[in-house]
This record gives sequence, structure tokens and C-alpha cells, in this order.
Amino acid sequence: MSATPTDIDYALLKRIARGEQAALEELIRRHERRLYQLAYRLLKDPQETEDALQEVFLKAYENAGRFQPFSTVKAWLNRITANHCLNRLRERVPQDSLDDEERAPQLPSRNASPLEALEEADLARRLEEILATLPEKQRRALVLKRFGDLSYQEIAEVMETSPGAVDGLIKRARQFLRKALAEYFE
Repeated sequence: MSATPTDIDYALLKRIARGEQAALEELIRRHERRLYQLAYRLLKDPQETEDALQEVFLKAYENAGRFQPFSTVKAWLNRITANHCLNRLRERVPQDSLDDEERAPQLPSRNASPLEALEEADLARRLEEILATLPEKQRRALVLKRFGDLSYQEIAEVMETSPGAVDGLIKRARQFLRKALAEYFE
């Protein structure tokens, strides 16, 4: 019988709590890409996202011994990342949106033809534009759900609201996105 990803992550945290550097490196390898996407979707700045991820993994390292397996390590890391990024946003001085060349690159799927890759890139660019126009709470709730893979309860804790309010925010955001992207799905 093989170990599940949850078991592996929990075992890594136990080893990290004992000070094993290799375990931290493995945890980072396993979760860095997903957490980068979550952090970038919230922060919209590649350099700030890199900085935030370093701080997130430092927090995970410092708190590995305190992890209680009430949820998965993945959810715990998502929650740390979301909270950290939301705190950074609260502290941030309002900025203009980033230029297109400063945005994180959107890679087409591996088996896409050149035309499909172009269409995917266009859709990704349009989606970014539309996400930027959503009310802040709707955007945060949707990003935390879609890219953070958090439950409604976890999102509610991060956003300091109720799961019902999160449900409403996500439903309104999805309705808006469906209307705005209708031309791509006709």
C-alpha cells in the first residue's frame, strides 16, 4: 500500500519540525508552483509573489511542529499563503495595474496547436482583465476557491466572513465571468 500525498506532506512536516532541511526542500518542491499561482493571483506582481512565497515557506518551517492535522497540509499551506498575501495587500500602497510585459506568463497546454495556443493565450489575457474588474471581495473569494483550493469555511476564515457570504460572492463572480466570457464559449 502506497502513502497518499496527505501522508507524505504530514511526514515531511514532522521531519521539518525536527530541523531536516531536505524535508523543507521537498515540501517546497511539492507545493511551490501551486502556491505561486495562488499568491500571484492575489498580489499581481511577480517579484512580490516570490518574496511572499519565501516568507510563507519560512512561516511553514517555523510552525511545522505546531501543525495539527485537522485539515491537510495542502490546505494549511494555502491558508498561510492566502493570509500572508491578503496582509500584504492591506499594507500595500494603491498601485496602477501592471503593464502586460510585467505579468506572469500564461503557458498554453502542452498539446495545443499554434492556433489553439494563441486562443488560450487570448482567453487567459481576457480572463485576467475581467478578474481585475470584479469587486475586490468577489475576486479574492473566487481566487481563493479556484487557485487556493480552499473550502468555503476556510475562505470565510481568511476573509473574516461567513461561509454563506463566501458562497454569494463566488456565485456573483462566476455569473459575471460567464457573461463576460460568453463570446469564447459560443
